[in-house]
Amino acid sequence: MTSDFPTPAAPDGGAESAAVLDGNAAAGEFSGILASDPTNVSVRCGSCGVAQAFGQLQAYMGGPGTVLRCRECAAMVARVARTPRGTWLDISGSSSWLFSPTPGLA
Repeated sequence: MTSDFPTPAAPDGGAESAAVLDGNAAAGEFSGILASDPTNVSVRCGSCGVAQAFGQLQAYMGGPGTVLRCRECAAMVARVARTPRGTWLDISGSSSWLFSPTPGLA
């Protein structure tokens, strides 16, 4: 079985990975999908259970997609990729995303 979703970047700095940035670098890519500012989101890693702000995740960009990894265990938490078929979002590596209320909105 083949997948249209690209392989996640390697956390060990392998040849297929790009420079590691913090999650803030990936905010633009994710905000277009989430219709919300992801920098106000707390993400819980599905592997080790650590909750961390979106900006604290490790962002691997510059490949065929954007991959977010847990800062504690380096597990893939989320990834997004744009292909000719559409935009793919995979958050299967996380157990929850907590969206904080936007100040001033009721």
